[in-house]
Amino acid sequence: MRRSAAALALLPLLGLTGCQKGFDLLPQARSLGSMVLMRTMGIDLGETYAVRVTVSSGEQSLGRGEGSEEALVLQKEAESISGACLAMQGQGASYVFYGHVGQLLLGESAARDGLEVPLDYVLGDIETRLETDVYLVRGAEAGEAIAAAAKEGSATKRLEAVEKDGGLLSRSMTRAAEETLEDLLENGDTFLPALALEGEDREMDPRGYGLVRDWALVDWIQGEEAHGAELLLSEVEADILEVEDPELGKAVLRVVDAKTKVRPVFRGERLVGLTVSCRVEADLAEGAEEFDRLDRRSWLEQAMAERTERRIRALLEHCQRLEGDFFQLEGMAQRAMPWKKRTIAEQWDLGGLDIRVEAQGEILRRYDVSVGREKL
Repeated sequence: MRRSAAALALLPLLGLTGCQKGFDLLPQARSLGSMVLMRTMGIDLGETYAVRVTVSSGEQSLGRGEGSEEALVLQKEAESISGACLAMQGQGASYVFYGHVGQLLLGESAARDGLEVPLDYVLGDIETRLETDVYLVRGAEAGEAIAAAAKEGSATKRLEAVEKDGGLLSRSMTRAAEETLEDLLENGDTFLPALALEGEDREMDPRGYGLVRDWALVDWIQGEEAHGAELLLSEVEADILEVEDPELGKAVLRVVDAKTKVRPVFRGERLVGLTVSCRVEADLAEGAEEFDRLDRRSWLEQAMAERTERRIRALLEHCQRLEGDFFQLEGMAQRAMPWKKRTIAEQWDLGGLDIRVEAQGEILRRYDVSVGREKL
């Protein structure tokens, strides 16, 4: 996805205009010292008007780096997102700048109402960026999440921590507005990371993913199904599996990589199913030394493979029940057999396909403080 082709075509002409006063394609130049740089935006349904927009700066709000210690939070209702953003200009002495917004939060009610308007705003507004990460707030409003985060720092700081820890803890995949729009324009389905507000401080915490169909939130996944999504998309950087051996006790495996392939299955010229194959690799993080014996290695690998199969199968069964291609399986199948791309598109019906899940586990290394990683 790109900005308007007409707008992009005009950019090279700026040098020919002589920067005349009447040329309004770009925002008016302002000094950084007179601007408040907003970093996070939240969108909810309004009570009096159509939409309520909440924005927050980082903990250093002013462009010259001399902002207040606390994040600045502004909120306004209007009939449009643009109208609310413009109205917030009157809430402070400085110019409110939205070009640094890197995170867009949608409250659950707004997400169920539809994502088309918020994403269209990101696409069309000259200050916003398509690289902006999009999150859904489960069971709460985006404004509430942003205001709660500002009490302990800022929503920006908290979400940056969530993104950094996501790969380390295998808890959440981020999704930019650009790739979200690409999925929705391709087939109307996608998924977005979900946040829940936890504890007395109402701190934002990753909570699986929201499933979006026909531009609106329809359901949530978490736990094993969320892990299944990460395995399906080969986005596992680290994940902990505890396996109980009846003879040797508990072993702790640290899954460090996953590679998944999707292949269509044809009966003659009719698309009848999919084969999903996933290969996972893991370290033996904790466990008795006996697990290093080759005769127990295969048992651990099989246990890991079975857990992987269950996770991916649970996710795909959920998608089939909703009849939504939230993870772009059609595109994966077409890339596997590009010569049958048109046939796959014409016959695609995820709910009616027989899906077979296969997994292979391999324990490549163990970790020992004295020697580091080594082959088993």
